[in-house]
Amino acid sequence: MPKKAKKTAMAQECSICAARCCKYLNIVVENPRTPEEVEYLLWHIFHGASEVYLDEDGDWSVVFHNECYHLTQDNRCMIYERRPAICRQFSSTGCHGDVFEESIREHFKTAADLIGYIKKKRPALFKRLNSHIRRMAPAVR
Repeated sequence: MPKKAKKTAMAQECSICAARCCKYLNIVVENPRTPEEVEYLLWHIFHGASEVYLDEDGDWSVVFHNECYHLTQDNRCMIYERRPAICRQFSSTGCHGDVFEESIREHFKTAADLIGYIKKKRPALFKRLNSHIRRMAPAVR
C-alpha cells in the first residue's frame, strides 16, 4: 500500500476510535507485601483520577486518568507523524482499552476497595496493615 493511502486508511481508523490509549497512563508496580507498599498504592488512590488494578497475570498497576496534551477534541493526535515510540506500539486497528479491561481481575477505585481486598485475600498483611489504617483514618474510609 502506498504511504499516502496507508496514512489515509489509518486516519479513518483513528477517526472512529475513542482514543482510550491517549487518555490514561498505566504504570506497573510491585505486588504489595508490606503495609508501607499498601500505603503507597493508597497514596495514588488518594490523589484522585487514579485507580489500582490487579490483572489476570497477577501484575499490579496504577492507572492515571489523564489525557495527552496532543489529543484534539475529536480524538486526533496533533503530532501523529512525530509521536513517541510508545505511542507507535498502539494499533489503530484495535482498541487497546478493550484488551486492558478484559485483563482486569480486581479493580480498586477507593481506599475501601483496596483495603477490603487485602482483608479478604491477604489476612496476614491486613493484620499488619491495621495499625497503619488507624493512623490514616478517616482518609481510608
